[in-house]
Amino acid sequence: MTRHLAVCVGVLLSSLCSAALFAQETDFDSIFTAPLESEESLGVWSKLQLSGYLKNETAYRVREPRSITKIRNIAYLNAEYPYNNFLDISFSGWAYYDLAYDLFNYETIAARLERNSEEPLAFVENLDQDKDSPVAAIRELYVDISLDSMDVRLGKQYIIWGVLEGVRIVDELNPMDFRELILPDLIDYRIPLWSAKLDYYADVGDVQLVWIPDLRFHKPAPQGSEWELLQEVPGTRTPDSWSLENSEVGIKLDTTVFDAELSFSYLYTWDDFPVIFRTVKIAASSSEGPVFFPSYTRIAMYGMTAVKPIGDYVLKAELAYVENKFFGRSNVADENNDGYVDTNGEVQKDHVRWGVGVDFVAMKWDVAVGMMQWVILDYEDNLIQGRLDTSYNVFIRREFSEYSMTVQGLWIYLQQMGESYLKPKAIFQLTDSFQVAVGLDLFEGAKSDFGLSSITAQGQFNAAVQRAQFLGNFHNNDRVFFEFKYSF
Repeated sequence: MTRHLAVCVGVLLSSLCSAALFAQETDFDSIFTAPLESEESLGVWSKLQLSGYLKNETAYRVREPRSITKIRNIAYLNAEYPYNNFLDISFSGWAYYDLAYDLFNYETIAARLERNSEEPLAFVENLDQDKDSPVAAIRELYVDISLDSMDVRLGKQYIIWGVLEGVRIVDELNPMDFRELILPDLIDYRIPLWSAKLDYYADVGDVQLVWIPDLRFHKPAPQGSEWELLQEVPGTRTPDSWSLENSEVGIKLDTTVFDAELSFSYLYTWDDFPVIFRTVKIAASSSEGPVFFPSYTRIAMYGMTAVKPIGDYVLKAELAYVENKFFGRSNVADENNDGYVDTNGEVQKDHVRWGVGVDFVAMKWDVAVGMMQWVILDYEDNLIQGRLDTSYNVFIRREFSEYSMTVQGLWIYLQQMGESYLKPKAIFQLTDSFQVAVGLDLFEGAKSDFGLSSITAQGQFNAAVQRAQFLGNFHNNDRVFFEFKYSF
């Protein structure tokens, strides 16, 4: 911890030094008073650039109990204001409302009572308060200060470090919103954070410094909803936001070597999933239930990315070495024979994440193929997660201009879990501003089981049963969806 804090202090000192040089060499009066050369004679509001869209997303579950599960109407607005040649202000925000909750009862939308008859009921009485509707939120609000050798962005923003689409290896800066699992567009399920980002353009490469005092973590789907899976356990200890000690900091160097775009990064951050420390009595006949005391913990990430064009192919790769992440122990791990799961059910391990991908065109189809793997170092057999965690993904896309149509498809396969997700989609561009899309969300795999489905009539917990799944939990949520979007 001391070493990581020292690195953090070093990064912050570097930021302060850069800021000091910036302040010393810059005429601030010119930044905030110099008008745009081409806008001197125009009114203030003439500089404002507005865009956005109105969108309807409707989904129908094709498995029992069949139901319309989403009628979400969205209004999105983006505004950019170039104050002068040095200073730009950007804003984006949205508001949406889901009519499905007004037209159908919660039990039918969530389908909990029908599907989980063998498990304790997932109550939905509070869904009216917790549901993902209505929502109005600022997505981005930041100011850009541009100089010859330095750019500074201050405000609520996204910071993306990865090069592989849809894969999080080094790209761990913004947490994710799981309101619809991983089904929304990539930018829509990222959670923006109030941050400071400084880009310095040097001869050796571009250096980026990041400071994030705004602590937010992965947001689970509303409890009792159709996509409920990862829920915040009551009593979770959350670190204080907006404190220097708890801030997240990072540094990244972008450079080019032999026509390959390389980046090297370091990020001292929080694990966006809480660690579920717990006391579990191992004896299956025991009536003593588990006691949970989850907490968020720190991790450190050393990352590298590479992009290299070779002929008609673009090769991509990411690599991250992650220190001090906690992994869950099996509910039967008891090497000291005290009758309880060892080390409060969690143990720290370093691990390696790596991924490779290739983009190319085949028979007019844009194709992106990728593979990602986690490898836990110093592995112990009593961990819930396997030593290897491998996934594959394929994305294809083709435009049929004669029909004003685009066809695309995404396939994700998680090897160790034996589960998959398939998303075919067709987009019809009816006018320059209006498009209609139709597609499918298809899931395959088994459900998670942590002993709760084996509770006996006496209320006993079966600690020996433990299987963690992800996509397979939604194998009954296959759906067809429609999208209507007007852009302006």
